[in-house]
Amino acid sequence: MDRRTLLGTLAAGTLGAGLHAKGLDLGAPDAKPAAHPLAEYAAHAFDFGTGLPGLSKDLLTEHLTLYKGYVGRTNALLKDTLAAEREGKAGPAVQELRRRLGFEFSGMRLHELYFEALSGSAAKPSGTHPLQQAIAATWGSFDAWWAAFKATCTMTGIGWGVLLKDPATGRLMNAWYQDHENAVAVGAQALLVVDVWEHAYVKDYGATGRAKYVDAVKPLIDWRVVEKRF
Repeated sequence: MDRRTLLGTLAAGTLGAGLHAKGLDLGAPDAKPAAHPLAEYAAHAFDFGTGLPGLSKDLLTEHLTLYKGYVGRTNALLKDTLAAEREGKAGPAVQELRRRLGFEFSGMRLHELYFEALSGSAAKPSGTHPLQQAIAATWGSFDAWWAAFKATCTMTGIGWGVLLKDPATGRLMNAWYQDHENAVAVGAQALLVVDVWEHAYVKDYGATGRAKYVDAVKPLIDWRVVEKRF
């Protein structure tokens, strides 16, 4: 480093320290401290009180318990997989840990996206929001999109109905995530997810009540949360 570069570096450091002392931070205003790379995942605290309209307290309590199981198993799998890798193990048992991790981690994250967007005082879609404009441009209207999304959610199988955005192009699409981790559109961003595994609705709607459950979820979708993801 030459003398000019050194002096410039020292001056910048002094200026930055002075501004910080005056409460003027040169860093990004929304910068957050990095989490420890080996920190365990913690279950989010979702509180639905006595239940939501159309979703009983018993159903939601049971569902949240299942979600916490995904969090616990994700942490256990990450720990076991890393320990095996540090020991240089690469046999079938380790391979199966990796496969299982995709299922458990995806189950954890999808449940978080689902519960975060459920509310008993949900905001309706904002017609002026860019997401709603993109929905109208893609499907013709919100109602036409919902019909297609509901059809996705009621496909045969166990999984999730998902409204996706491709960050590379901005394109919207409805997708079916089989189980949690299969048929995933790689790189696409999940804006809205609806859990259509049986545990999400059977207690309230019976084994054949998935369509009624999806209808019940519709007014509970907090579009403030979904639109923020866009």
